[in-house]
Amino acid sequence: MQRRTFIQTLTAAAAGPLSLATRASGYPSQPIRIYGGFGPGSTTDVLTRLMAPSLGQILGQPIVVDNIQGAAGNIAANTVARAKPDGYTLLTATSSMLGTNPHLIPQSGIQLDTFVPIAMLCNIGLVVVAGPSAPTSTLAGVLEASHRQGLNYGTPGAGTPMHLIGELLRERSKGNLTHVPYKGGAAMIQDLASGQIPMGIVAYTPAAGLIKSGKLKPLAVCGTTRLAALPQVPTVPEVVPGVNIGAWCALMAPAGTPDAICKQLAIASDKALALPKTLDQLIELGCDRLTGDADKVRQLTKAEYDLSGDLIRRLNIRAG
Repeated sequence: MQRRTFIQTLTAAAAGPLSLATRASGYPSQPIRIYGGFGPGSTTDVLTRLMAPSLGQILGQPIVVDNIQGAAGNIAANTVARAKPDGYTLLTATSSMLGTNPHLIPQSGIQLDTFVPIAMLCNIGLVVVAGPSAPTSTLAGVLEASHRQGLNYGTPGAGTPMHLIGELLRERSKGNLTHVPYKGGAAMIQDLASGQIPMGIVAYTPAAGLIKSGKLKPLAVCGTTRLAALPQVPTVPEVVPGVNIGAWCALMAPAGTPDAICKQLAIASDKALALPKTLDQLIELGCDRLTGDADKVRQLTKAEYDLSGDLIRRLNIRAG
């Protein structure tokens, strides 16, 4: 009910051109390109393409969406970092790009001050799921069973946010969990559904069909807030306190981009994502809208950086 009321109040924020008072002088005068670091169909790709038409309408210029895969998003991040800081080259950044990757891939050159944050976009729904070979259908039950017989869990790769969540879960629950890294999520989800591994940590988007069909059982949602797409599924911290790692997206620009342009982009992106139709589509993706200005992005990024760095050093985690 609260969400419905919230959506109704946002109807007034329907997409429309920004007023002259909110426009930076002369900006934008050409198309804007937004890069993502993962492939077509990834959460960042779908999110950016979902936002692009309304954002372009509000700003009065086309939005071009481009993906450069590789190095856990660092290739796209470096492309944007090297671009002219004029507001025409932006990044749909994930929390791991700035919070985790600097620890795992320090040679990339990406650091906390490489970009200026524009605005929060949304969380990325990550879910602990059980396949048909799992010993039980609750996270508490699976962890208890792991004490008796050991249990493998899969992730899309070593050093991913899912891996960090799994290792923190193992540490805090004292479960007998063994990490099985895959080269991407598709093969891991396939092995989960076929019973090759009993448990995995996945992004909701590529696993949604199997979850809805009942072939995969959602045990818990990563992060501190339940997903609107899975309202009855508890968060991991509700089951194992302290395992509060999640994932989110924010819009970023190269360091040095003028404040006036960043503020204009923040207002425009907020309007574009506040449309009720867009909010409904985000839920289908397993994402929930996150609001927040540049300061909130900085705070969340620093918290992610500190938490991930401590975990990576203590558990000697290496990138895959």
